[in-house]
Formats: sequence, C-alpha cells, structure tokens
Amino acid sequence: MRQDKPVHHVGVTQPSEDQEPAPAPPPQPFTMPGQAPPYGPPAGQAPPYGQAPPYGQAPPYGQAPPAGQAYGAYQPYPGASYGGTANRTARDPALAEWWQRLVARIIDGIILFILIGPFWFPAVLSLVHRVERLASQYPDLSQPAQQQAFSNSVNQMTTGMIGTFLLIAAGAAAISFGYDWLQHGLWGQTIGKRVMGTKVVTADAHARISGGAACGRAAVYALIPAVPSVGGIFGLLNELWLLWDPQRQCLHDKAAHTVVIKTSALAVPADGGLAAQPNSSV
Repeated sequence: MRQDKPVHHVGVTQPSEDQEPAPAPPPQPFTMPGQAPPYGPPAGQAPPYGQAPPYGQAPPYGQAPPAGQAYGAYQPYPGASYGGTANRTARDPALAEWWQRLVARIIDGIILFILIGPFWFPAVLSLVHRVERLASQYPDLSQPAQQQAFSNSVNQMTTGMIGTFLLIAAGAAAISFGYDWLQHGLWGQTIGKRVMGTKVVTADAHARISGGAACGRAAVYALIPAVPSVGGIFGLLNELWLLWDPQRQCLHDKAAHTVVIKTSALAVPADGGLAAQPNSSV
C-alpha cells in the first residue's frame, strides 16, 4: 500500500499541535492612502512611563477631560502657584477704601479746627501784634544794624511764647483725643465716618469695639503725634500705613485690634448687636 508523504509548503510554518496561536494585533486606525498615521500611542493606550502624552491627544479611553477644558489643554500641577498668587490672602471687600478714610479724616479735621480755633487764634493774633510793634521801633530795616536788632527781638519774643504754644498744642491734642475716643466708644463712628459710611469694628469678629479699645486707639492716633519732633514723623507713618497693610489698618488700628469697614457690609442681627447704640463701658 502506498503511503502519502506530508506536503511542505515553502515559506509557511505550521504550528505544532501543543502551541497556542498568537494573539491578534490590536486594530489600527484607518488612514487614507498617503495620510500619515496619528501621532502618539493608539487610543486607549497610555504612553510609556515617564513620557508625557503628546499635545492635543485625547485622554485615555473612558476618561473625560475636566469641565471647560479642551482636549490637550495645558493644566498646571494641582496646588502649584506661579508668582505667589495662590498663597496670597484675598483682601476683605468689607474694608473701607483708603480714600473713604482720608475724606472722613478731612471732615473730622475741619470740625476739630473749628473746635480748637478759639484757643489758637488769640495766641496767633498776639504774636502778630507784637511783631508789628517791634517793626514800628525799627522803621529802616534796610540798615544792617536795625535789621539785626529786629531779628534778635523777634527771636526773644517767640522764645518766650514757646511755652504758650506748647500748652495750646497739648490742649488741641486733648480735644482731638476726646473727639475720637467718645464717638468711637459710643457709636464706632465719628462725624466724618458717618458721612462716608464707614465704621470702626473689631478686627476678628467685626463687632462693636469697647470703650477701652476706643481709648487706646484714640491715644495712639491723637496723643503720640503731639510729642514735639518725633510725634510728627510717627503721625505721618501712622496714616500712611494703611496703603500697604493687607487689612488697611493704620498703626492705631493695630494697637487696638480694630479695622474700618463699610457700614453697607454690616449684617445687623435681629437684636441689633451692631446697631449704633451707646456703649455703657465708655
């Protein structure tokens, strides 16, 4: 009997019976003839470890991009900040603007000038009359001798009045202190702040300040600037401090732990806790 021999085809490898067939390759996206394949790994397949996905590539299969973000849009690393803006504390919108505080102080300054005027005007008028009398004693000030004598007489007269002016300055500081302390202690507002719609409250809870806090605040604002020489420098720095302070506090605000806010931002409770009621602690 003739036995058929196995036929071997050239170039074709027959798998053995105990060998599993190789898995089929993943489907490739269809491309038109002459069209380059898409850049990057196939859809649904993550890029190799350490390699960022190409720009404009869709996220992995089944994962949608964040709301409002286009595919491939750049997103910074979560929690990263550029320029330090992420850690910067936002300024409270309830705080009074610097120009509101400035205009309120101008209004209060005009009122204080009217109150202190009766003390200053007599001293100033007395000084002017004395200078006029001295000038009448030296009619020809073109001569060096009379000019020197007139200058010496004026210096002696002003030196003798220094004590008077210091006393008047102390009285003016006391009036300014009382004006600031009583109104803030009772109502949290001076006349100028009422006109500008602002109010002094505690820095932590925006509550009505106590009489003691109002007293300390007024002392730093009105009494320290009355000290000769250094007081004027302190007074200028005190007022300018709010321009760069994050809570728009002057130095007298920091001393009393207070801030100045807009009255329109106050949420008045049912019992009127922040209403303009007299404070019995003053």
